[in-house]
Amino acid sequence: MDRIIERYSGFVCRHPYLVLLMVFIISISAIYFSGTIEMKTSSDRDFLPENEPVVDTLFAIEDEFGSTNTVYIIVDAVPQHTGSNEVHDVRDPRSLRYIDNIAALAMHTDDVIEVMSPASVIKSINNGRLPGSLRESQELTYKNGLLDSYISRDYSQALVKVQTTDDVNLDTLELELGKLIGQVIKPPGIETNLGGTILEQQVMKNNIQPDMARTTTYSIIGILAIVLLLFRSLKYGLTPLSTIMFGSLWAMGFVGLIGMGLSSTTSGVLSMIMGIGIDFGIQVVTRYRMELPGKTPEKAMAFSLSNVIIPMSTTTLAALVGFQALHLGKLTFMGEMGTMMSYGVAASMAAAITVVPASIIIFDTMELKKTIKKLTEVRT
Repeated sequence: MDRIIERYSGFVCRHPYLVLLMVFIISISAIYFSGTIEMKTSSDRDFLPENEPVVDTLFAIEDEFGSTNTVYIIVDAVPQHTGSNEVHDVRDPRSLRYIDNIAALAMHTDDVIEVMSPASVIKSINNGRLPGSLRESQELTYKNGLLDSYISRDYSQALVKVQTTDDVNLDTLELELGKLIGQVIKPPGIETNLGGTILEQQVMKNNIQPDMARTTTYSIIGILAIVLLLFRSLKYGLTPLSTIMFGSLWAMGFVGLIGMGLSSTTSGVLSMIMGIGIDFGIQVVTRYRMELPGKTPEKAMAFSLSNVIIPMSTTTLAALVGFQALHLGKLTFMGEMGTMMSYGVAASMAAAITVVPASIIIFDTMELKKTIKKLTEVRT
């Protein structure tokens, strides 16, 4: 093992440009595959334990009869002026006709199984017709307790329940219902909005990428500040940062390659990968700076790699065991997090023993200060 590590260390130090070329090729592929990552909507199954009788029964029922998701269309009476002609009570015939039109159109939307509304309940107890006056509507309301599930106690809000199949396309559904609400003419004093658990999932899905970009940016800034403060050198401070940048890129590329996808439960993994992966880059740079006095950059880096690869490999192996142990739990989303963390840590170590040593050797052997000075003199 020691001989293999020494040969590898010598190869990296003798051929840093070749190593960076290989890194560049891998990174181009990773960029492509990371662009294919799909944002997944988290379902209840992701948060429920496996191999539990109650949960297994629930899944069996859903598989046999199909599960139903519910979208709510909320109709609010929000009059702006007291005593005006606006709708003050959702039992107003104008409001009920509006709700009935909304429900009828929603029923013709793709993947909709059933639509229930206060208008449909009132029609079922009133010979299939809607009341012609508010007084008649009030009398019917008092006679039927079913309307309590569709009309609020203060009669300012009505609920239309739209049940869909469990494989509904949320993007299409939200768009179609939004168009539907915009097309039906509302009585004065009425406001209509969409709600429901599956639309909340859609909101979470749409926020995965912005949240990842935000948390990743904050993580990089924080880590960079700490590393620069530690090394007090721009060159040696930025070099360890390449560990988490390339490591995260390679990990996301592999996730895209295998079609794993990202969900709201795994979107924060990237920041955790950075927090762990930066340690690998710091180890290499710190050991190199300790070995550099009295040695050439190539010899110092070769000796450094030979001495840090085994400890780093041990750390990586221990982390992989710990992350994969998350699969032993009954919560499936914990296993997905563990898998993604494993990819990130392994990729960060790979970056630490390729990108970091090759970059440092190139920087230290090029004598950047002299090169910049010569370029400046040539221009002048």
